[in-house]
Amino acid sequence: MLPAPRISNNVVARPPHQDLEDDTNSSYEMLNTTKQPHHHTSERHPTSTQDHRHTPTLLQKLAPFPHRTALILTLLPLSLTPLITLSAAAEVTSQSYIRGRDCYPNGLWKYSPTATWEIMDSSYFFTPNLSFGAMSFTQVKVIDIAWDLLVGRGGQLVLAWVNWRVFNEWVVWCAEREGVGWRMYAAVSFETTSLNTLGVLGKESLCLEGRRWKRWVRWLGLVGMLLSTLYVLSFPTLMAALTGYIAKSEPYVQDYEGNLIAFGKVDGVRYVVHDAERIGFDRVLVVGERDGELVDAVRKCTYLSPQTRFFKLTCIDMITIAPENNTQRFLFPTLDETYQSRQFSVNTTSQWLFNGTAIELPAPSLNITIHPVAADKQGESILRGTDIMFVINGRQGDLYDPGYMLDHGSCKPGETYQWGFSYIFLFMVSIFNFIWACIMVGMWLDTRRGSRLYRSGRRPGLLRSIVEFAAAIKEEVGDGTEDMEEEELRERLRASEGRLGVPSRELRVVRVDTDDGNGGVRKRGWKRSLTRGSTF
Repeated sequence: MLPAPRISNNVVARPPHQDLEDDTNSSYEMLNTTKQPHHHTSERHPTSTQDHRHTPTLLQKLAPFPHRTALILTLLPLSLTPLITLSAAAEVTSQSYIRGRDCYPNGLWKYSPTATWEIMDSSYFFTPNLSFGAMSFTQVKVIDIAWDLLVGRGGQLVLAWVNWRVFNEWVVWCAEREGVGWRMYAAVSFETTSLNTLGVLGKESLCLEGRRWKRWVRWLGLVGMLLSTLYVLSFPTLMAALTGYIAKSEPYVQDYEGNLIAFGKVDGVRYVVHDAERIGFDRVLVVGERDGELVDAVRKCTYLSPQTRFFKLTCIDMITIAPENNTQRFLFPTLDETYQSRQFSVNTTSQWLFNGTAIELPAPSLNITIHPVAADKQGESILRGTDIMFVINGRQGDLYDPGYMLDHGSCKPGETYQWGFSYIFLFMVSIFNFIWACIMVGMWLDTRRGSRLYRSGRRPGLLRSIVEFAAAIKEEVGDGTEDMEEEELRERLRASEGRLGVPSRELRVVRVDTDDGNGGVRKRGWKRSLTRGSTF
């Protein structure tokens, strides 16, 4: 019978912090050490199956990559993208979207002296000048309400959650550095996005305690929290002001009898034949630019030179002739007067051809006035005092000068509506989003870089914040806190000389003593009450 193994007296005791898993691992390593395999050949030449089994997968290779950090850092270029896009597309959108309309989104006629097609003009600040569709009032109202609920309120929920997460982590980091007040911790942890928190952050930003560099970093973070909270609170209002609906307008002109005539029925005057009774019309013949038949008839009428009696020219030749040409001056000596008055008539026979019927006219020729309509189409403007004329009701209609058109032309709302965005407001909200994203990323990076609790894996949570805050209050106030009224608890905390902090050897928020450098003597006065920070 073999003797029992002896137990050495030099056995090292297990440290108290070592758990059972460490014992298991040690036993497993000892077992592997005592039972060494003797198949050296298999160790030197592993099989292909084992090589394939230990080859890391793509996910295992990408596991060390800081995905969360990269995702958060991409918030900055993503939030900057709408800003750059809107800036670059402003001129193109103005040219292609607004300039081609007869009525601009602000209800002004495009020929009005005060109208502008620049999409970034201040007159479009609240106007949805990036609108689309031709819908009924019910349809645009449903779209507007859905936008306010889904984007306005839904976006506020997302932004408020991000605020709560980042602010809680940063406040705990402040508690590690220099401690935070009771009111500050409660406001950020339990009512992050509220009007009360705005007041707390505003008062905390006036606190001048601490070292200069830490005080500057703390003040910068508090101002960022204040701006972020204000932006999140106003987000639904901004989203509602960003969009809207407008009635789709159409241009109208009031004629001499007071009737509203659609501007589409108004034609620019090309020629006016004053003696039209010679060719079968009852009164003055007005040739509009869109009246192709009459325009061709005027251009195809022919004239004989009064000097030679054999040289023929069409009306279009006479209209486009240059008075500096000496030959043409000899053939038609009255051209100088024609170009000054834009009224064409020569003392010669002519021929009028219209609808297949030719009319031989004795001298003088038809008395035709020429009007520069083509210049108006290029400039897209109506200027007072120019020779441009307009006609309503076709060939036998009345003539209207530019001044009358500007004074009596306007846009009237129709029965359909358009829904869209205000370009300026969209640009402004994009700037706010970028600033908010910069604040969030900056505070998160500051916490990630310096917070010991963050590096150890401590993350904010509602229940943990409640437990730690309640334990700190109980330590400050003493027993019987559950029987105290709200006002009594507030009074005790206002008189407290402690605050919330994180001791160097702990991973939780606890009550710590205040080190104000005054030997426990409190300064009094309005300045002290203003700069001491928030309190209950």
